[in-house]
Amino acid sequence: MKKLKLASLLLAAGVASAAAQAAPGNEVAGIIVKYRQVSSAQLAAQAASLPRGKVLSAQPADARQRAQKLQQLTGVPLRFERQMGTGAYVFHTGKALSPDEAQQLSRRIQQDPNVEYAEPNYIKHANFEPSSPLYQQQQWDMKASAAEPGAMNLPDAWNLSKGLGVTVAVLDTGYRPHKDLKPNLLEPGYNFVSKPEDARLKPGPDGQTARQANAMDQGSWKSANDCGPGSAADDSSWHGTHVAGTIAAAGGDKNGISGVAPRAKILPVRVLGRCGGTDADITDAMLWAVGAAVPGAPINPSPARVINMSLGGSQPCTQSYRSVIQQIHARNGIVVVSAGNSNRNARTASPSSCYGVISVASNGQAGAIASYSNYGATVAVTAPGGDLNVGDPGIYSTINSGKTAPEDDNAYEAMMGTSMAAPHVSGLVALMLSINPQLDWKAVRNLLIQTSHKAPGNCTGCSAGLVDAAAAVRAAQNYR
Repeated sequence: MKKLKLASLLLAAGVASAAAQAAPGNEVAGIIVKYRQVSSAQLAAQAASLPRGKVLSAQPADARQRAQKLQQLTGVPLRFERQMGTGAYVFHTGKALSPDEAQQLSRRIQQDPNVEYAEPNYIKHANFEPSSPLYQQQQWDMKASAAEPGAMNLPDAWNLSKGLGVTVAVLDTGYRPHKDLKPNLLEPGYNFVSKPEDARLKPGPDGQTARQANAMDQGSWKSANDCGPGSAADDSSWHGTHVAGTIAAAGGDKNGISGVAPRAKILPVRVLGRCGGTDADITDAMLWAVGAAVPGAPINPSPARVINMSLGGSQPCTQSYRSVIQQIHARNGIVVVSAGNSNRNARTASPSSCYGVISVASNGQAGAIASYSNYGATVAVTAPGGDLNVGDPGIYSTINSGKTAPEDDNAYEAMMGTSMAAPHVSGLVALMLSINPQLDWKAVRNLLIQTSHKAPGNCTGCSAGLVDAAAAVRAAQNYR
């Protein structure tokens, strides 16, 4: 799910243009502006004062005035889009921006003393690699590590915990109602992909965006140039359904599969559409997932303890993510993120490099770090993600069979990527929280690191090592 976007010329605004395609993971949808006078605490108080069933407006009264002032300051025809759950305002130019253009524009906006921060609204993509054509029947990743060196040692962990009572939010492409997922799905979830054409949904309750209580994956296929000049065609990935199956497929069906936490609940939150997902949509979805107030959306009735984010982009962590992660910690939430598939240091990837997340690298069946996986000090642990490049089977999970629109909802397929590694850890965190709900994010991260084991293969950059589910769950049980 990679996308290219041609940078537009903003000569009238005096902004120098790169006039070249943005590198995948570096596309920009606009600018996020946080004003000092507006906070998430104020939004929460406003939401609490509303009559039952009413939602905060995403169109504050001063939006037009703010946009006009920014236009005067920058000379760029910025248009207000909506307010975020952090209190920040989202603006766009109606044209594509290169990262350099967006950063220059952000610096101009920060000259306003009323602005706390301004930053590009980057677009994120799923961190997975193309699947194997072979139909794999074995879930090697779930086995005891004595039998499979790259596995996460789950059988002994399941004797202690199966994830009962824990909700994991999957921020991804949405879900399909696969028979192995249905028992654990909290439907309908919520769609945060704002653009109706990217979400393939009609406008929701606000009459403008596609935000609505429907996280069903409509398919992420695209034709050439759909996502900007030079962007490639691609089939639907059903990425969110695959990730959800790894976390909490219900098991118990001789024809089905088991997730890491087969009794946990899955809260589907759609943040990736036809052309990926913007930081503004993703960070709002993160807040909504843990029960925080987000303008234009109802309060989530089923707050999650764990957020899985198998997605990312090629930028350092932004202020929006830092602010949101702090708020999630305040609500006792835990964020698990894929490290990325660029075979480079993860410190340059976001949100996996953000402080306060559990960043996960990928290993193959033999236990070595996967050939594509990011690595480095920001990575907490490594988990099975498969490595079809060296001939292992990949990670087998739930999927839809359609190349474009949905077809058979009860299909299976092998994929590889740090996108597949992160849900193994999210499921493991659910096992740990089920047996000890008092754990916070720091305790969980420390226990995962302390109980991980040295990789049997070459795993330079794996940080602490490969996760050991049985050891981590026992440590969680004994933690005080």
